[in-house]
Amino acid sequence: MDQKIKKWQKQIKHLIDEILDANERQYVFEVERKIIKNNPALSENNIFLEYLFRNYAESQVLAILRIVDKDGDTGSFVALLNDLLKNYEEIIKSGKLNQKFINDIDNSSIDSHLKDHFKKEREDNKISLEKINSDKFDLLKETAKIKIYRDKWVAHIDRKRVRVVIEFDELNRIINFINSKIQEYYTFLTNSSISLLYTYGLESDKEIFRIAWLTPSDEK
Repeated sequence: MDQKIKKWQKQIKHLIDEILDANERQYVFEVERKIIKNNPALSENNIFLEYLFRNYAESQVLAILRIVDKDGDTGSFVALLNDLLKNYEEIIKSGKLNQKFINDIDNSSIDSHLKDHFKKEREDNKISLEKINSDKFDLLKETAKIKIYRDKWVAHIDRKRVRVVIEFDELNRIINFINSKIQEYYTFLTNSSISLLYTYGLESDKEIFRIAWLTPSDEK
């Protein structure tokens, strides 16, 4: 049982790393998009901006599907949820997972009142079989269109493909949805929480946009 729990914890921590990368890309892109939108001197009909927009969309599509896509040995969120479902009766419903964390709390050096608080919180933190199934279904449903876009336009060439339009706001909404689910299962599987999954840059990072990029040698 301990090995299985450690495997789940390793998987959810890997998913945290993946979603942090996606969040960083989202932050950088949204800053750039705002700058472009608010500057009338910049035309979106520009090969460099088209490259920026297209590559952001494609990189986020691939990141989302790395997190969600298939079961098996891919280390995806769906693979983790499938394993939770498979072992639900033995490890989760039986109370063994919760008991492991309660034992950890008992063996810690924290104040007894805090121990009682954390133990009660842990006992109340239950995830049903139905919820895991529902979360898995929602992840697959929310990313179904993105998977078509990846299969037809990003990863493969399909001569009969029909144009699939993925809006940036739609990508961001899905990333935010995945954020909330990963954070929820991280707490469930590690008995700890994450205060920050989103990236925030420093004001000094924007200095790059105040500097002329072309040098005299580039103009030759």
